[in-house]
Amino acid sequence: MIAIDDKTRSAAMFVSSVLFRAFILGIGLLVLGGISGLLLVDQIYPVISNLFDMPLPEFRAILISASFLMRTLLFTLFLVPAIAIRWALKEAK
Repeated sequence: MIAIDDKTRSAAMFVSSVLFRAFILGIGLLVLGGISGLLLVDQIYPVISNLFDMPLPEFRAILISASFLMRTLLFTLFLVPAIAIRWALKEAK
């Protein structure tokens, strides 16, 4: 096992904490966007349909796809690295 000094350990814990907080904030924004997207889709669609010629089912599919993409990015960019850092620090005691 690799020995990690206290300064490196505290820096890694700080990065891990920032990643966890970014994940929580991202999930909150995703929920807020999802709720507003469900409630305001009838008000947003006329504006989008004037800019881009697309039917309502396609617009809803794009909203769902964007939500899935954001969720995937949140997990892969924030949660997985944060867990990996904590796991590596736990094994390097």
